[in-house]
Amino acid sequence: MPQVKVIQPIAEQAKKLRVAAYARVSSDSADQMNSFATQVDYYTSYIMSKEEWEFAGLYADEAVSGTTADKRDDFQRLLADCRAGKIDRILVKSISRFARNTIDCIQTVRELRQFGIAVEFEKEDIDTGKMGSEMLLSILGSAAQEESLSISQNLKWSIRKRMRNGDFITCRAPYGYNLSGSTLEIFPPEAKVIRFIFSSYLNGMGIEELTDELNRRQLPKRWESKKWHIYHVQYILTNEKYMGDSLVQKRYTPDILPFQLQKNTGQLPQYYIENSHPAIISREEFEKAQVLLQKKAPKLSERQEYPLSKKLFCSLCGSVFKKQHSAGTWICRKHYKDKTQCPMMPVSETDIYRAFLRLFDKLLEHYSQILQPIVTDLEKLKAAKETNEHLVFINQQITDLMRQHHALTRLRTKGSVDSSIYIERTTQINQQLYELRQQAKQIPHENKIGHRLNKTKAIISLLDSAEPMIQFDEDIFKAMIEKVEIQQNIFAFQLVNGLILKEKR
Repeated sequence: MPQVKVIQPIAEQAKKLRVAAYARVSSDSADQMNSFATQVDYYTSYIMSKEEWEFAGLYADEAVSGTTADKRDDFQRLLADCRAGKIDRILVKSISRFARNTIDCIQTVRELRQFGIAVEFEKEDIDTGKMGSEMLLSILGSAAQEESLSISQNLKWSIRKRMRNGDFITCRAPYGYNLSGSTLEIFPPEAKVIRFIFSSYLNGMGIEELTDELNRRQLPKRWESKKWHIYHVQYILTNEKYMGDSLVQKRYTPDILPFQLQKNTGQLPQYYIENSHPAIISREEFEKAQVLLQKKAPKLSERQEYPLSKKLFCSLCGSVFKKQHSAGTWICRKHYKDKTQCPMMPVSETDIYRAFLRLFDKLLEHYSQILQPIVTDLEKLKAAKETNEHLVFINQQITDLMRQHHALTRLRTKGSVDSSIYIERTTQINQQLYELRQQAKQIPHENKIGHRLNKTKAIISLLDSAEPMIQFDEDIFKAMIEKVEIQQNIFAFQLVNGLILKEKR
């Protein structure tokens, strides 16, 4: 009889749960900020006190509305890390801190459950890992949504009442002003720029030329973009606040979720308040500018879109090319304005079309060898669940900085930190957080890989049913080409999946 020897399995060491916490407050008040710091400290200590748990990070959004998820940077970072397989469990104080929109709440919990990730809501005593049904979560999520709607409606009622009484001007100061309480006060450095813009425009300088001049002089700006743009100048030239008046309720948020700001085109009344604040320019200057804008408006409406519009970019200066109708060519905007700014010469529209035809025919013949390997590599990347060490390091730095920030906030609330030191240190921390989050955005993640994969498959599908192209086809061009970089002797076509293929001019 054969002898059977039993080999006992080696007991696997219990794997620690990777637990993260999410915290949020929706106000800038000192009480709320103290609550925020308390949440941060509580969850950090709580998670690290559990031997069977491993601290997977703290995700926190300050002073951000909870009615929609897409405005919360750290909430989105939390979801991205969950999709990357870095988290097993999430702790949240309450459903209203997690989401005040039932649909967002249910969809997020469902997605997380697919990854095997449980969410524990402390206030409601709900652990989604133990739920047999989503009914309870749905009911509580609806209650949180109703609470949010009630708060929003009460706030809007108060603001609209102040509008009717002429007591409300704006909740955010436009360029050229600072907001002191509910009063607009002129900010001299920016007011000087406002006067320059109106004076230059009334003296014959066009909006594009004026925009270039503002950039050349490097005049101060308030927005995040590195340069002045045409729409900045147009906004200033048409804003009645610069002559001391206020038109309020230009935009509004509807009473249904999601709360997305919309242009008021007659849905709600507007209120015009004359002499509501100090003027930067005279009423006469403003009215003259409006007349001049109206005279030039027909020229703006005559602009047409062409197959190559907003597709051609200069490799030397980065400017977009514009069409020259009489010559049948496209020219770099900087070269058009001043040849000394950019030496790139105009290109024939016919040459671009011919180059695309050659590119298309080559791709049609060899696309299986060119595109299929890309699909294979992207599918491997999408399937891989290896931890990105650099991203983990960035997330750890973000968590550490957040803890420093909230510790400072708590000390400031108690009066233990001088205001100047608090402002200086928190400014440094916020700058570091911004830079780290920008770095994190640059690291490819699953969503970007999936997007590129889908675009590559779409090109393959198009080519599967295509025939050699006899003449330029606008629809195929737009479906395949993201942009074309014009080089000295080459057209570099960037496909919608990011692949760059070059053709001689």
